[in-house]
Amino acid sequence: MANQADWNTQFYANFVTDAEFAAYETSVARNLMKVFPVPMNAGKVAQVPIWGQGVAQLSSVIGEGTASTARDTTSSQALITLDEHIYYSRVTDMLKDSAYGDVMAQLAEVSGRAIGESFDTTAFAAFDSFSTDIGSTTTELTVELIMKAAATLRQAKVMGPYYAVVHPGCAYYLKKQLTTTLSFNGTAAATAPFTAVPALSGVGNNVLLSGVIGSIGGVTVIESPLVKARTDDPASAAFINGVFAPTAVGIAERGGLTLNTLYLPANRATDMSVVAVMGASVLQSTHGVKITAETDLD
Repeated sequence: MANQADWNTQFYANFVTDAEFAAYETSVARNLMKVFPVPMNAGKVAQVPIWGQGVAQLSSVIGEGTASTARDTTSSQALITLDEHIYYSRVTDMLKDSAYGDVMAQLAEVSGRAIGESFDTTAFAAFDSFSTDIGSTTTELTVELIMKAAATLRQAKVMGPYYAVVHPGCAYYLKKQLTTTLSFNGTAAATAPFTAVPALSGVGNNVLLSGVIGSIGGVTVIESPLVKARTDDPASAAFINGVFAPTAVGIAERGGLTLNTLYLPANRATDMSVVAVMGASVLQSTHGVKITAETDLD
């Protein structure tokens, strides 16, 4: 068995590197939110200090020569609980020795992509903890709602950039709105006086050409099927989309991906477990706005 263990070490040398690359490339959330590295042996819960918004004192307000008043430097904390994200598989010797391609390289990519999607599922679930919801289970996602969410963040003095992560089913109606408009055709109201015609906006044309929405009112719109579904209303098919600044949600990670292997002689197979330790939580609930919207694919 010593030779087998040594052979495993050489065979899987690049597996973790490939899996980690795939995970980080797949994850959307890691590129949009605050990421906090957590050292080893630092507990299962990461504590992130949140400082209150300060207000400056102007000399013209307090008067020349007047002593200024010390401000309270208060802070709160956000807690991020770490969890294990695992992709477990078993590779038989028969499969490994019979496959035309590099089984380990392909499995590393599959494992990494699965871990990356698990990251996003956890992070996007935090949208439900934003303090403001400007949608409903019967609301369709519109340009107006995206603009309203951005205005809400600006009113709260939240610095950009702003991102919107929306479910593709909700984005469909938004794209439909961007690419068509209604034109009066002169007929009676009872016989459909409006006709749908192509929209002329740059954003609408970009959707028609590439299928990507891009930016609306300074908000970069990104689609993800991993956006959380609204489950408290079984009769609806709604999702909890989020418009937010990077300071709204925090991601805590302990180290990178790790690989554990165990060769099973009786099965002529190797058990492989890829593990990432990660958690996500809202840091500041006012730095994001959730838009509950129904899917328009039914």
